[in-house]
Amino acid sequence: MVSASENRDVVSAAMNHWSMDPVCCSGVREASALLPEANPSLIFCEETLADGTYRDLLGGMTKSPKARFVVISPSADLDANYNEAISLGAFDMIASPCRRSDVQWIAIRAMHEDARRSFNKRRPRLGAEPAVNANPETTPGSR
Repeated sequence: MVSASENRDVVSAAMNHWSMDPVCCSGVREASALLPEANPSLIFCEETLADGTYRDLLGGMTKSPKARFVVISPSADLDANYNEAISLGAFDMIASPCRRSDVQWIAIRAMHEDARRSFNKRRPRLGAEPAVNANPETTPGSR
């Protein structure tokens, strides 16, 4: 969680409810130093921080494809702001002040997406490899 506002408490309480330990930062510099080591799977970030914006952090997140970046914005309902955040690589954008239910819904969506990705990696692709006959002598027409 990257925030210095009341949203920090809401996100922390929502994550603590599921026994997840949130890591909180108050600005871009602190988050830039901490995030690579923390390797988070879900990041909630205020749109504007004292020392920058979510854009400053999102640009550096390409190193961690696993992380889902969520922008908390007072203008989340504006299509232009939402579309910009998504085009920059954000997972989603929610309104500020955020509600616990919004935070939990984002976490559920992220977990479902992770599960779907894991399932698709393990699932064999149909028709990817030709069938192999273990006993070629008994194929029709082989005698």
